[in-house]
Amino acid sequence: MKPWQRLAYYLAINIVVSALTTWTVLAIWDRSHPRQAAVATAATQAPVAQTSSPGSEAATPAAPTVTPLDNVEEYQVQANDTMGDIAARFGVSVEELMAVNGLNDPDSLSAGMVLYIPITPEVETTEEPTATSATSAPAGSTTPAAEATGGVTINSVIGAGDLASERVFISRTGSGVLLLADWKLMDENGYVFVFPTLELFEGGAVNVWTTNGSPTVVDLYWGLGTAVWQSGERATLLDAQGNVQAVYQVP
Repeated sequence: MKPWQRLAYYLAINIVVSALTTWTVLAIWDRSHPRQAAVATAATQAPVAQTSSPGSEAATPAAPTVTPLDNVEEYQVQANDTMGDIAARFGVSVEELMAVNGLNDPDSLSAGMVLYIPITPEVETTEEPTATSATSAPAGSTTPAAEATGGVTINSVIGAGDLASERVFISRTGSGVLLLADWKLMDENGYVFVFPTLELFEGGAVNVWTTNGSPTVVDLYWGLGTAVWQSGERATLLDAQGNVQAVYQVP
């Protein structure tokens, strides 16, 4: 082999060895560099997690709490209950009862339904009427044509002596709603009319007819076959406890 050929051979071997060495160093660097970067990233993130402020938990909004309704009581509707019956039982108006419960139809009740009954100062604190005994006035004393003691008055007796037109006109003179259930209208001869469940609103009125008829919120019917009232006779209105609330003398 000639000397220049030998020199070229050695140079080629050196080039190959250098290339292999360089490739090996680069491969080792590429493999070690990602792990160092990952370790560095984890090291920079770890303190953030460890130094999170406990106050951040306090800043989390608390779950909302339901505030109970004030001034109401619950009532579970029974079979055959009506809105009017429930309102009368608790001394509130049908309109107020429906408004508190968000109802639009008074006939939408069903057994088991829970109603909220409003308890207001007007219902809880009512004026106590002065109790007057039906026999407290002497028989010969002078009685005014109309006398009211409990926020209700007998305005007049219309058509006295004529069964077809005879009726007693009663109106509310006080404030609020007056419950007339079990009140009594009586004459001096023992005839007694017992009021059904009825609410008499402020400024409202009702007629008690002596004859038969279909009752409404403004007309009630005694169902008698003969006239009751006559001139000079007194009509007396008593509450459910038997206290006199109004007296009227037929002209």
